Amino acid sequence: MKPELLRNVAVFVEVAKARSFTKAATALDLPKSTVSRRIRELERDVGLRLLKRSTRIVQLTEEGMNYFASCRALLEGLEATHDELLSARHRVQGHLRVAIPTSFALRLIDNLPAFAAKHPELHMDFDFTMRPVDPISENCDIAICFGEPADSGLTARKLADIPMYVYASPAYLAAHGEPAAPADLSAHTCVLGTRIDHVGNQGVWRLRSGRRRAEVVVGGTMSFNSVGIIRHVVQAGGGLAILPEELCRQDVREGRLVRVLDDWSAPPVSAYALTATRLMPAKTRAFLDFVSANL
Repeated sequence: MKPELLRNVAVFVEVAKARSFTKAATALDLPKSTVSRRIRELERDVGLRLLKRSTRIVQLTEEGMNYFASCRALLEGLEATHDELLSARHRVQGHLRVAIPTSFALRLIDNLPAFAAKHPELHMDFDFTMRPVDPISENCDIAICFGEPADSGLTARKLADIPMYVYASPAYLAAHGEPAAPADLSAHTCVLGTRIDHVGNQGVWRLRSGRRRAEVVVGGTMSFNSVGIIRHVVQAGGGLAILPEELCRQDVREGRLVRVLDDWSAPPVSAYALTATRLMPAKTRAFLDFVSANL
């Protein structure tokens, strides 16, 4: 559709409603000559006379009446859609689709009911996944991922840098001893994450303490793509693992896990929220603010 067609239709509808070029010009804040010219352009485009003009009154032709009914409904629908979008910009409502790793969702789950109660017109649909999700091709409002996102044209908002440490269960340490230095890890069974650089059942753990750096080849018989599952396996005595501090904090307090190599840490993992654009409706902005406030 040519832009001038929609513009001329809007002028025609205003003239038809007012039955006056002068009143329509006032309502549209246009010169009367401009209103007349746009009506002539529209009649030329459709090839029909739409209005009967006289010095005192403007009347619709039969074709003009039919055209007016259709165009008025079209413009009212367009205006309603525009108002709905403006409402979505400022009102938290509708359907929000979020792709999120399970381990990250666990950091939010306790406060999620309060967020839902605050926004009763919002329905949230969560997809728990570790795989990369493209918000555009997969019809997703927000995709939360770990690690630096690829340069894909998406909008990336950094949410947090998550501290990572080495943990084990008290039972495992009682049976196998506690490593005193990073090099000792190579003699232990380690539970690996599939995002760690590894080949087969061996992985490379990179640790740091101040300016010191250590790179240790570790081995294990199990690899998982879920940090939550790795945590449970470690709790059950399955070996040592690099895990997020936040996820393990309560386990350490309650004696289910022990942080080993206290002076050493793995590189923090960055969490990002990916969206299709920076122009986000209120529902998306509200959820991202909720996530940031609860990390």
